[in-house]
Amino acid sequence: MTDTGAERRNFARERTHLEVEVLKDSRRIKGIMEYVSFGGALISLPKTFLSNSTLEVQFEVPGEYAPFKGNAKVVWVKKDKAIGIEFVDLPASEKLKLEKFLMSL
Repeated sequence: MTDTGAERRNFARERTHLEVEVLKDSRRIKGIMEYVSFGGALISLPKTFLSNSTLEVQFEVPGEYAPFKGNAKVVWVKKDKAIGIEFVDLPASEKLKLEKFLMSL
């Protein structure tokens, strides 16, 4: 039986195709967020990061004046340049934006 990861997830994930910007050590890398949940996301990037790296993620939320900005930890890395992230220490304002975004999907 193949492990899909569903048993380990705390939040339902939603398929999306949204441009996202990842910031790490003053570098900005654009990618595509393919899946997102209240707990994290899968992002395809032209360059990956090491597991356990911390970074900032930014993306536009329809209907919001300011973009979502949140800290995340890389929890897994795929060779095809995709990373799985877990959102960490999100302020209430960013949790609200994320919830609004998920409800719109």
